[in-house]
Amino acid sequence: MQVLQENGEIIKALRKIPKLQAFDKKDLRKILSCSQIQKYEPCEMITREEESDHRIYFIVSGRVRVTRHGVEMKQLCRTGDVFGEMRLLSVSTRTPSVEAVDETVCLATNVSAMEKLRKEDRVAFAAIYYMVMAEVLARRLKETSDELTRVRSELQRLKSSTGLHDIVGSA
Repeated sequence: MQVLQENGEIIKALRKIPKLQAFDKKDLRKILSCSQIQKYEPCEMITREEESDHRIYFIVSGRVRVTRHGVEMKQLCRTGDVFGEMRLLSVSTRTPSVEAVDETVCLATNVSAMEKLRKEDRVAFAAIYYMVMAEVLARRLKETSDELTRVRSELQRLKSSTGLHDIVGSA
C-alpha cells in the first residue's frame, strides 16, 4: 500500500466520488484530515476477515474482490463504491476480506478520527456518511433479495427435475 500525498491530485480524486461532489474544497480538506488516499497493487490485501480496522473505504479507481471464508461474494469497481461501511454501525471485526484486483486507489476514512472534529464539522461529516450507508445498505438488501429469489427458483427447479419435490416439500 502506498499513501498518496499530493493535495491537488487528492482533491481531484475526491471530486470523482459522487457523494462527495457536493462538498467544497474546505469541507473536502476536513474529510481528508480523517482520511488517507491509499494506492494498492493487484492482489494486495486491503482488509482481512476478523481483523480489527477503524476505516471505511471509498473506491476512487480500480477494482476489488470481496471474499468471505475464501468464497468470492462480489467485485466492486465503480467510483464511490464503499466497503468496510459496517464499521459505522458496529465495533466488531471485519466480516469479509477485500483484495485489490487491479491497481486500486481508495479514500480510507478513520471513523474514530471523526470524533476529534469540531461538533458542527462532525455533524456534517456524519450526515454524508450515514446517507451513503443508507444507500449502500438498500442496494445490498436488494442484491441479497434478488440472489435469494434466484437460489429459491433454482432449488425448486432441481427438486422438480429430480423428483424430490414430493419427498422434500416445497421451497
